[in-house]
Amino acid sequence: MRARFGAAVLFVMLPCAAVAADTKPPFDPVGLWRFHHTDGTPFHAWLKPDQTATTDWAGGERGIWRWEGGRVRVYYTDGWDDVLYAAGGAYRKAGYAPDADRCGPASNDTAAEKVSGNPAAKP
Repeated sequence: MRARFGAAVLFVMLPCAAVAADTKPPFDPVGLWRFHHTDGTPFHAWLKPDQTATTDWAGGERGIWRWEGGRVRVYYTDGWDDVLYAAGGAYRKAGYAPDADRCGPASNDTAAEKVSGNPAAKP
């Protein structure tokens, strides 16, 4: 009986997994971006196809990025993380300080601009 139930669940879930894998992301995050820090100071971020990220903030941050639903979360080694998302035909970046509650409001939420689709572009 358990084997049949397990097979039935698997049979039902496989089409769902295939659809989820085929879902097109809402935007292409790879490239050069202009973000703004909490104090409004602009900085640049490079999101690479291998899902690594670097910035020119304070001598350079390093991190990784991944999709979380329709948003991209960038985790930096200094404890900050940024959430990049599309809203109302524009891009936004929500930044979370190292001690911020990730379930609460962002430390900052500012406009983001995709400067180039080339992750090796210069600002």
